[in-house]
Amino acid sequence: MKESVKDKVVGTWKLVSWTYVNEKNELIDYFGKEATGILMYDIAGNMNAQLMKAGRVPFASDSINSGTAEESKHAFHSYLAYFGKYYERAPGEIIHFVEGSLFPNWIGMEQLRYAVLTGNVLQVSTPPVPTQTGETVFTVTWERVV
Repeated sequence: MKESVKDKVVGTWKLVSWTYVNEKNELIDYFGKEATGILMYDIAGNMNAQLMKAGRVPFASDSINSGTAEESKHAFHSYLAYFGKYYERAPGEIIHFVEGSLFPNWIGMEQLRYAVLTGNVLQVSTPPVPTQTGETVFTVTWERVV
């Protein structure tokens, strides 16, 4: 029987990797090997996840609203961020209730994550997610900071 992880995930986590296995059975780093990110869970049930591809190209202008369509597209496709509430539905099954997200389709939705905690390493995986080539399971590995 799986053990509850809800109280054990409280804290701050830094990204180690975000991977999936492609149709050729190759392990792929979704945002590359140098991706960075942070995941935070607090005791009150709030969560925040931010993941970023390394080497993002800045906009030509310093104004946040002045990106060209191409600059905005690259910025969107190289960053994932969302926040909301979390709870444990069953041991090891963490539900993220999304209150705000860079990807607007997630707002108001529940995102299921399977969590396994081993020492200071938290591995979180998705159920199969529809993609252009079928379905993919993403695995995100985090290391405890605090």
